[in-house]
Amino acid sequence: MIRDGATAGRSSPLLRAPDGSDPDLRVERGSPIDAWRLAGQIAEFGGEAEIHGQEVYRQRLAGDSALVLIATLKGHPVGFKAGYDRFHDGSWYSWMGGVLEPCRGRGIAQRLLEVQEAWVARQGYRLLYVKTRNRHKRMIAFLAMNGYDALRLEEKSSVAESRILFGKVIKT
Repeated sequence: MIRDGATAGRSSPLLRAPDGSDPDLRVERGSPIDAWRLAGQIAEFGGEAEIHGQEVYRQRLAGDSALVLIATLKGHPVGFKAGYDRFHDGSWYSWMGGVLEPCRGRGIAQRLLEVQEAWVARQGYRLLYVKTRNRHKRMIAFLAMNGYDALRLEEKSSVAESRILFGKVIKT
């Protein structure tokens, strides 16, 4: 994992949990491979880490617009959020993210989202997109509770596999 400004030419401050939250929770910048490893441990992805191999993570998360956040509890990676400037239109795309099942319910996803949104705002992006499958009901509710609007449905072979594109205007 990359810590404290160790990314190539980019400042990367260590981001600790805010007052009142879990003091063992830390959010740090990580690498595409850190994200790939965690994705492979998240059951909802159904082996998606194998579908999206290491090279896909490296390619999509390369460049100055990419951000990989890794959440750790007591030094152990437990969640991630990763994205990049996919559309080159002033928006930013939160591509992948998740929290390991045994660590859910501790505010980890919320903290990752807050750190990601703050970084996106500092970079000057105006809109943050997230896409999820219709079968991920907890993710849909989480996005709605955090002010994301459903923008478009991408129909697939089944209703459960259809994708929903969410967006949120970012105040810079």
